[in-house]
Amino acid sequence: MEGPVELEEAPGLLDEDPGWCGSQKKQNIRRALLAWYSLERRRLPWRGDPPPWSEDKGMLRSQASKAEQCKQGKASSSSITKFFGLKAAPREKTGKIEVIDLEDLEHPVQSCPQNAYAVWVSEVMLQQTQVEVVIGYWTRWMERFPSLQALAAATADEVNNAWAGLGFYGRARRLHEGARYVLEQHGGEVPQSREELLRVPGIGPYTAGAIASIAFNQPAAVVDGNVVRVFARLAALKGHSKCPALHKRCWKLAEDLVDPERPADFNQALMELGATVCTPLAPACSRCPLSATCKALKLVTAGQVGSVTDFPAKQSQKPRRQRILALAAVADASDCWMLVRRPKTGLLAGQLDFPSVDVADLEGTDDRKAASVLRLQKLLVELGFRQEVTLTPLSAQVEHVFSHEHHTMQVFRGCIAGHGEPSELKPNVSWLTLQQAEEAGITSGLQKVLHALLPTFPAKRAAKRQKH
Repeated sequence: MEGPVELEEAPGLLDEDPGWCGSQKKQNIRRALLAWYSLERRRLPWRGDPPPWSEDKGMLRSQASKAEQCKQGKASSSSITKFFGLKAAPREKTGKIEVIDLEDLEHPVQSCPQNAYAVWVSEVMLQQTQVEVVIGYWTRWMERFPSLQALAAATADEVNNAWAGLGFYGRARRLHEGARYVLEQHGGEVPQSREELLRVPGIGPYTAGAIASIAFNQPAAVVDGNVVRVFARLAALKGHSKCPALHKRCWKLAEDLVDPERPADFNQALMELGATVCTPLAPACSRCPLSATCKALKLVTAGQVGSVTDFPAKQSQKPRRQRILALAAVADASDCWMLVRRPKTGLLAGQLDFPSVDVADLEGTDDRKAASVLRLQKLLVELGFRQEVTLTPLSAQVEHVFSHEHHTMQVFRGCIAGHGEPSELKPNVSWLTLQQAEEAGITSGLQKVLHALLPTFPAKRAAKRQKH
């Protein structure tokens, strides 16, 4: 195995520089990054690694810190690379974590299949979601839809169910649409070139580059949030992380830097560096294989900036939109609940939910709850509900936070005698048992509401790990 590569001291990139200042510097960056990746990359199922996988970020950072101390003679000589053969097992009653070594497994599990479809699924899931969360979802997804053909043949409800709890549900819908397009237009074979991939519905520049490079070893660049952060520090680039000009600059740098011989490993190494070393708030510069050529680090050493975390610049955060909602949770005598399917666009597109109305304007009024009930009853009539029902508020409100919205929900429960009458309901309204709703897919917000109604219903989706 190739050992670590030392980068020569270099002046670093100025913000106005057009590129990487020469082929030798590019070669040095590539060699250093690939050598680091071969030693310290995480074990992940979509990379074809057998379990156990690198699921515990806290343990990773702890082990990395100890390894750094070892290098400085402050601890024993154990290696950080040992971590990548470890996995945190379920906690015992003592609260201790048992660590399992891959080599000690009595019956090692075979690696997961690595193909373009599997890479595509992983890249879509990893957008806006942490690796530790995606591992469980990805393995369950691949069990349920092991091929592109299986996904294309699935119903929207089946796809929703497999995605439920992962958030940003438009990703699942676009992945489903893309699979059907590839089946119809390419006979089920994922295109290999970036240009062809960009024609697939739901695939943008980043995903196209990731699939082309990782699955087909094409020299296509990738730029995600991790890459923007790494380049912004490596070259001390101006602009905040969402700045279009910075992203455009990073794409040019990535296209110039991608390793033509090992683009799959290089792109994964670049993103891995941002995810595990060059992190947003606590970068481990002493462990970074590119620290010798990092312009931001040089500026810190020279006292010109306070921290490498000054790059990229901080963007002022918009406050979350505060929404106050009233929900009608109506059940019939057979424990079916009246649920609506949300519109195909917008927040929680196409997901199940209880009928709801915005009641922010009623805050502070004496008859807030009574007025909320009137609005809900009007909505129920509009949805085709014609039966008599009394709506009673729950004692506590339910809070749910999205990336850009904060929902405060007052839940009103209602029960009707007999069975819910579906004949007059609008097409997007259904009477479903909890089992049927779960099969169709329940969002984390709906899960909270159901827990408020039925305390025995889990408040949070259980972390389902793959059994090995």
